[in-house]
Amino acid sequence: MTEPAPARLRKELGLRQYFTLGFGAIIGTGWLTVMGFWLDRAGPLGAITAFLGGGLIMALVALCYAEVSTLLPVSGGELAYGYELFGVRGAFVVGWLLALVYIATVAFEAISAAWIVGVLIPGSEGPVLYRGFLGEPVRLSTVLIGVGGTAYLGYLNYRGARSATRFQDLATFALLLFSAVFMAAGLATGDVANLAPLFRRSGSGSVWGGFAAVLVMTPFFYAGFNIVPQALEEIAPGVALGRAGKVMLLALAVAVLFYCLAILSASLSMPWEQLLQFDLPVAAAFERALGSPILAKVVLLAALFGIITTWNPVYLGAARVIFALGRAGIIDGRFATVHSRFGSPSVAVWFTGIVASLGIILGRKAILPIVSVAGLGFAVAFLFTCLTAIKLRRTRAAQARPYRMPGGTRMAVLAVLGSIFVLGLALYQPWVDSKGTFPIEWKVLLGWSVLGGLFWLAASGIRKRVSESERRRLILGEHASPSIEAGRSSAA
Repeated sequence: MTEPAPARLRKELGLRQYFTLGFGAIIGTGWLTVMGFWLDRAGPLGAITAFLGGGLIMALVALCYAEVSTLLPVSGGELAYGYELFGVRGAFVVGWLLALVYIATVAFEAISAAWIVGVLIPGSEGPVLYRGFLGEPVRLSTVLIGVGGTAYLGYLNYRGARSATRFQDLATFALLLFSAVFMAAGLATGDVANLAPLFRRSGSGSVWGGFAAVLVMTPFFYAGFNIVPQALEEIAPGVALGRAGKVMLLALAVAVLFYCLAILSASLSMPWEQLLQFDLPVAAAFERALGSPILAKVVLLAALFGIITTWNPVYLGAARVIFALGRAGIIDGRFATVHSRFGSPSVAVWFTGIVASLGIILGRKAILPIVSVAGLGFAVAFLFTCLTAIKLRRTRAAQARPYRMPGGTRMAVLAVLGSIFVLGLALYQPWVDSKGTFPIEWKVLLGWSVLGGLFWLAASGIRKRVSESERRRLILGEHASPSIEAGRSSAA
């Protein structure tokens, strides 16, 4: 008896969509809200150097992503790579972690959007409706903008990836436009003398401590390019997979340039040590030093579009991970439902929106500890992908690759070491910040792991009904066999 074909999503995305998904997912609001911390710990040149160093580590990881994701262009991305490494358990571990990271980020971006709108339009926050988690006041704007915006993104994603990415294109180009305006103003009118001192030094005169403090944060701020593999199954016919891999690398490179220029332009605009007294240093630099409230509004608009460009792709990524878990028979198969008209993972889309909205209405204090675990989740995904790159070079050595990373296995080994470094920092830094107590991030991770264990046990009957050969076909589709030559693999 012929087995039914696995549920597949509609193929309709082009290179522009992959760039705006990758770049947009990286750039959120951190450059606006955390700029003061970067400067305070490292100084302008120290912070720029840390972001260049972090970008180099992420470039190694991104090379592995470009090779693996174009060789296995299936929905779920790292979930499929985890399956190649450690079987169904590996797929569940990385998929479960990414579901937490993406859904929590959807909720966080929703709350942040309401906050930025409140700064842009004073008085628009509305009354306090109730007290959320740990007594956090939840205002009307958080519910209207956060839940309403999430519902709108759910609607776009329900109508298919093309609908969601068309919106993503507009938001990303708006982000780039507004950012170019304020960065050009800072570079053209700023004073190099404002950069002194270039580094923040410790009492012993060392610059290392401040540099390291910023460096450990950079993987979180660069994470987002790995949204692209989640949507590679939906690449349009005729678009070369190899070029999609290169576009992912381009998105990361442009993000490195963005962060460095944002730090430099703000630090040139006024003495950077004076910036530290402001909650939003970048906006304050242009309003106070250059006497331009309009430029300050431009900065805030860029931040708002930065939220949107992250909010939308992490929603898309969350739905794809949940869809892939359902399609593989690892969780309830209803999550693998594909809309007959729009070709979207409809049940997974609405599930993402509902769970994220619960986080929004609980308030920021409920979601921040979960978002803090994001770095750990991404680090695990990075490590799995880099290890998969090494394994596939051994098990599928003869298979043509749409994108072949320079340096081969040696480059992948360096990427593994970089991923282990990032993972170690993600585990260690919360302990340092909590001054030796049991960090709340570890508690969140432990709680999510226990919940994952319960889901794993509850779905044992579902998994038993799917043979491993069938599960492999469900996860990898036409790419399940090492002997298969991808139709577009020759275009690197």
